[in-house]
Amino acid sequence: MNGRPSKRSVLVAIGAVCLAMFLAGMGAFWVNRHHTLCSDGRPPVAQQEALLGQTAYRCHNGQIVTTS
Repeated sequence: MNGRPSKRSVLVAIGAVCLAMFLAGMGAFWVNRHHTLCSDGRPPVAQQEALLGQTAYRCHNGQIVTTS
């Protein structure tokens, strides 16, 4: 037996990592499902690139929200 892993074990490991990352993404979505940018819970009307990589969003109620 040599020190190299078989193709099957490598593919199973890659599949397991992909499944774990998928489940982690679904978990992050579930935890943040009620988090919205605008205080009224609706999606922003418009967005504009601000300084230093920030994005400014305009909400339905006129509120401007800036994210990094």
